[in-house]
Amino acid sequence: MAARLATRNDARGRLRRLAVVFSVELRIKIVVELYMREMSARQFFREFGGGTPSRISQNFRTLAEHGWLRLVHREGPGGDRRGGVENFYRAAEPPFMDAESWGLLPYSVRVGSSWNLFRQVAPRLRMGLEVSSKDASHKRELSCTTFSLDEEGWRRAIAVFDERFAGLYEEQEDAQRRAGLTGETLSRADVFLIAFQSPNSGLQLVADDLLVDAPQEALLGFPERLAPILGDDLQLEILSELNHREMSVTQFHRELGGASRPGISRRFKRLEYGNWVARAKRKTGGERRGTKEQFYRATKPAIESYDPCADPPKALRGAESWNTFERLCASIKEAMVSATFDARADRYLAWSLVRLDKQGWEGVIAGVEALFEFLKQEQKRAMLRVTKSGEKPITMTVGLAANEAVMDGIKAP
Repeated sequence: MAARLATRNDARGRLRRLAVVFSVELRIKIVVELYMREMSARQFFREFGGGTPSRISQNFRTLAEHGWLRLVHREGPGGDRRGGVENFYRAAEPPFMDAESWGLLPYSVRVGSSWNLFRQVAPRLRMGLEVSSKDASHKRELSCTTFSLDEEGWRRAIAVFDERFAGLYEEQEDAQRRAGLTGETLSRADVFLIAFQSPNSGLQLVADDLLVDAPQEALLGFPERLAPILGDDLQLEILSELNHREMSVTQFHRELGGASRPGISRRFKRLEYGNWVARAKRKTGGERRGTKEQFYRATKPAIESYDPCADPPKALRGAESWNTFERLCASIKEAMVSATFDARADRYLAWSLVRLDKQGWEGVIAGVEALFEFLKQEQKRAMLRVTKSGEKPITMTVGLAANEAVMDGIKAP
């Protein structure tokens, strides 16, 4: 996303690195937590669980071997470590997907990833609103606004989103340094940055027309479903093809190759097991000498099956904050259904969990407000350019949210 958080890998290499983290959901929790603070495997287990101490240690070692964790220091023997030496690690970077890597993913994977992240973000936004309605001291900021931009304005806006995303982690680093001097306790904050092409029934992606609804709920969690696609070039290529046309194993092997027919068949089956593809119609005859051949299509998530605004709490009904939340969720769902949410590879959907002191929190709020003000001014500049160029404006829906995190006690998977 942002140059200040860029890795040394190329876009494809970035996806392979992320596959290491996503292949076990526990590893995502480890990397997210350790980007906020240093921890040992034993300390992580005591605080979050996650199975057994040996399972936690093994995943720490795997992440360290692939460069996701770096050893900061060792402590012991002595204390509550029962004579053992304890290794403390920090995560080298958050597990985010930059724009170049995101652009390599097939449309159906981007849609599935966006929907999965929305299903994580919405409950946290809702819980923040519910807590703030009971506790006036609980800080919360949430907005949902549309802006009219041209292509230049869109690019400039996304660049500023990138800067704001990187700035969040700089605020965290500054807060940690100040806390080391002042002893101030850091608190967690959720920050959400969302920008996408607004719902428009006149715009429908050809790729979306070719996708089919997933026939059933996936047996695996989303990270475990996604990891094989990020790590396997052939699965990525198969899914890319199935976003544009029906294909069978034999047809893919004959036209594109990449592995033996049994190897390709195994990958089709893995994609089907992961709910990324579904069986389509059968065809008979031709070179297949009368045998029946199974064809497949890429799938899309069942978006209408989830409503984060159902059964609103009485304390929030009719409140401006709840109305904003409902409007944002409705806009996101409508855009996903009408295929505008991921129509552009440069849409924005980021969730950051950071630890801040009072000054850091004020800096984050100021940054969100500055981003909003920039969008207002860029809209004015864009309209002046549109008047001269005749370019058709693009409507961008923007959601900005920052609130104290209220789910600190979640156990690791």
